[in-house]
Amino acid sequence: MRPYLWLLLSFSGFNQLLIAQVTPPLVEAQSGQVVSVKAELSEGIPMPDLSWAWNSSNACFVEPRKDKFTGNHYLIKTEIPRYSTMLIRVIPEDRREELSLYAYSGGWGELPPALPSCVSCEADFEQERPSAHGRNRPAHVREVELRAVNRPYPVTIGVVGANGRTVGAFRIEIEVIPR
Repeated sequence: MRPYLWLLLSFSGFNQLLIAQVTPPLVEAQSGQVVSVKAELSEGIPMPDLSWAWNSSNACFVEPRKDKFTGNHYLIKTEIPRYSTMLIRVIPEDRREELSLYAYSGGWGELPPALPSCVSCEADFEQERPSAHGRNRPAHVREVELRAVNRPYPVTIGVVGANGRTVGAFRIEIEVIPR
């Protein structure tokens, strides 16, 4: 059974579909270790409202790149320990599958699209042209980095199918590096 809750709400005569994941899987990340999780995009959910991502309180990705985040969203939760850097990688099983990645710290239990703010949000997606400073990884691998200083933060990770993709197997690697 998928841990999702679908609600149809009516506001002033307008019907809006609100999609909320009730309990994303929790992955325990340990300082100095790499945790690997295999998953399938079909276990995720569509998220028609992406405006939370370009809201200035989140600043995860910009609206012109929304097509990179229009497929199913597979979410997991973890925690970044204090005085740590967390590297999050997504590696599709099929190198030709276009996946995108976002991760945010903070958020205090809120999930998109109902995320009012977070401490930090980073995203990675297929680039149409090479980056000025280059990438040190294969083109099909997505990677983001989050940091914590004085205190630990909850972290939510989203793996998304680009251009409406709803299926595809992938592996998430979470590496916690103490600072």
